Amino acid sequence: MRKSLVAAGLAALALLGGALAAPARAQQVLSLFYQELEKDGRIYVFNTPERFKSFSESGEIGTAITLIGRAEGGLTLVAENETAADLYFFKHDLPGYERETPKPYKPPFEVSWKDGKTTFKTKDAEISLSNRVQARYAYFDREEGEDVGSFLIRRAKTAVEGKAGDFRFKLQANWVGAGYVTGASIVSDSLRTTVRRGPELEDAEIWWAKHPMATIWVGQGKVPFGRQEYTSSGKQQFVDRWIGNALYAPGRDQGIRLEGMNEAKTFEYAVGAYNGIARNININDNDDYLYSGRVAWMPFGEYKFEESSLDYPDSPRLVLGLGAVDNTIGTGSSAIDVFRLGYEAAFKWQGFNVQGEYFDEDAEDQGNVKSDNKGYYIQAGYLFPNKKFEIAARFEDIERDTAFSVSNLASALLNFEGQGLGVSYYLNKHVNKIQADYFTYEDKNSGTDLGELRVQLQVIF
Repeated sequence: MRKSLVAAGLAALALLGGALAAPARAQQVLSLFYQELEKDGRIYVFNTPERFKSFSESGEIGTAITLIGRAEGGLTLVAENETAADLYFFKHDLPGYERETPKPYKPPFEVSWKDGKTTFKTKDAEISLSNRVQARYAYFDREEGEDVGSFLIRRAKTAVEGKAGDFRFKLQANWVGAGYVTGASIVSDSLRTTVRRGPELEDAEIWWAKHPMATIWVGQGKVPFGRQEYTSSGKQQFVDRWIGNALYAPGRDQGIRLEGMNEAKTFEYAVGAYNGIARNININDNDDYLYSGRVAWMPFGEYKFEESSLDYPDSPRLVLGLGAVDNTIGTGSSAIDVFRLGYEAAFKWQGFNVQGEYFDEDAEDQGNVKSDNKGYYIQAGYLFPNKKFEIAARFEDIERDTAFSVSNLASALLNFEGQGLGVSYYLNKHVNKIQADYFTYEDKNSGTDLGELRVQLQVIF
């Protein structure tokens, strides 16, 4: 009984509210001005008295909406505005008309996040911010003595890049230093390296990119020689690059270059001049420059500087490249003239991928003592169809006549060999991934062996 009374009360309130609201809605409709008339075989409709009065006096409607054949009897409808047209269709119980959907409002300033990059975009420019951290555990397996394990932050980088008009730019710093190897050797069953650490500027680059086939670059950045060096450390197939990379690739330097890629993205080139004394040194060490050039052919379309096969192409992808470096290292009687050729090849198809480089270096000191120094690596991997798990293998070899000092590796390594296996689990492609590899190294002159296990987590945010 009580529930029935409550229901009846609610119904009564609803009827009372409707009765009170109905006159208000009717008054709102009645308050709209509407007038229609037929003239010269057309129907004219208005919803403002001012426009109707003007038309009555002059016979001209001015700006209006004209809908051919949409009025009753197939006549043309001329409406003062959209509201007047809608009122006409409503009054005569006719279907409305399709009008252009208004474009969504696009704010003058956008913020987005993708693949670890936060991008701020305006009408004329954009700028992106990203951070990359590589946390690593390394374990050295020695033949004699105690094994040693270490935790380290291998890289912690912040990059700011963007574009404005025809210009692009990039600034990148490494807060723990780039692990910039200045020496490496196997001593007492341990791989001894000398590494320059501490915060440093890595890249300060500006491109004038008005013409894709003739882009001008200035600043500090990687010399385009050595495919694995030119590929970001965040896009490697293994935990890190091959051991000879620091020996043959010039790395970062300050200078100027011209580069470009054709419209079909099947050919690219770069040629430049640099100080030839490594990064963050603002004066040349001699009166010569480092000259570098590279050309690459990609017959099936662009092959980006990225290892593995995370794009899982349905058709083959191939790149064949040739690079050259000419530089004089040091001054006076200690100067050494160095000329290097670098040959590169990379292929991928679906989950299979293979990549290799061969370096041939001729060096000559001031006493006309010549050295023939060669090195190479080849690596291959398979990314399973889930595009998450990958296995890979690499072999690397160095054969040098003389262990002279170069700009970024003063090394005792003469005849050196390494091989290893790696696994990767890609949480979000190269953005977030976990990698592990195990390599064995041998100094072929001394017969010393060393094993190294590395496990690394990379996060880009």
